[in-house]
Amino acid sequence: MSYLSQTSSEETTLLTRGYKLVRKLGEGCYAKVYLAEYKPEHESEKNTTLACKVIDTANAPEDFVQKFLPRELDILVKLNHPHIVHVHSILQKRTKYFIFMRFAENGDLFEFILKNGAVEENQARVWFRQLALGLQYLHEMEIVHRDIKCENVLLTSNYNVKLTDFGFARRTIDNRGKRVLSDTYCGSLSYVAPEILRGYPYNPKISDIWSLGVILYILLNKSMPFDEDNIKRLYELQITRKWKFRSKVRDSLTDHVKKFVNNLLEPDVSKRWRLNQIMQNDWIAMDSQVCEKGTGTGDEPNSTIVASEHSLFIQELLNFVSIVHHVNDA
Repeated sequence: MSYLSQTSSEETTLLTRGYKLVRKLGEGCYAKVYLAEYKPEHESEKNTTLACKVIDTANAPEDFVQKFLPRELDILVKLNHPHIVHVHSILQKRTKYFIFMRFAENGDLFEFILKNGAVEENQARVWFRQLALGLQYLHEMEIVHRDIKCENVLLTSNYNVKLTDFGFARRTIDNRGKRVLSDTYCGSLSYVAPEILRGYPYNPKISDIWSLGVILYILLNKSMPFDEDNIKRLYELQITRKWKFRSKVRDSLTDHVKKFVNNLLEPDVSKRWRLNQIMQNDWIAMDSQVCEKGTGTGDEPNSTIVASEHSLFIQELLNFVSIVHHVNDA
């Protein structure tokens, strides 16, 4: 096994399809992310720099292999939106899955804010609107993200945003066409809505809105609205609205955006704004043409992955998940 976490057999498989892993960019619980290069079969096409998420199911718990991974892969192959990360292809070799996707030249939103601090209200509106458009697309497809946070918002070369990491995503309609609630604790503590902390079934679409509100607050304030590791105390802070903008930030913000954030971080789910209210609000409609700059600026929308490859992949997945721990790696 090389430092790139691939066997010689895996390396050969990738190379025959035009892919090469270059170096590791980061890692999570069950996956590692690498910088990758793609060399097209036709010389007339340009080489492409990609990111590759490598998931090794041999080191993952059964719940992840049987439930969360199939969900993520099934959702990824169906997404096509300018503000959702572009998936180039998905390959499988024994217990490993290689997900090749758009490389974010300017990192993620978390890194940007750490380095540059809070952004001006106009810039926050541009990025928030792009995120809201991506989330609106997901929700219209009856898909919820359930892990919206700054680390999962990528910045392209033109500083447009793309939502990524669908490890906790799921559909809100079951096989019988019935709408279902979520009962799984998902997401990062600082971004989760109070209804999730309560531990009862919740509407994940409305919870996604709360997470959007946290991101907007961070963009404007360079800090979390609630900085608390104790779940009980965090819940109390959320439902009593114990958050505020820093004084020097507050004085520079319009009343429009202050009210906007307040309606997103609404602890009462019956009163929290829905996406249609967000998209119709006067604040987000300001400079809407500027907010739509992600279209036609070189940030390509998602393209459809070769159908035959996907059909084969999904069939392999359905067969694979039941025998993953019995595969001979010889």
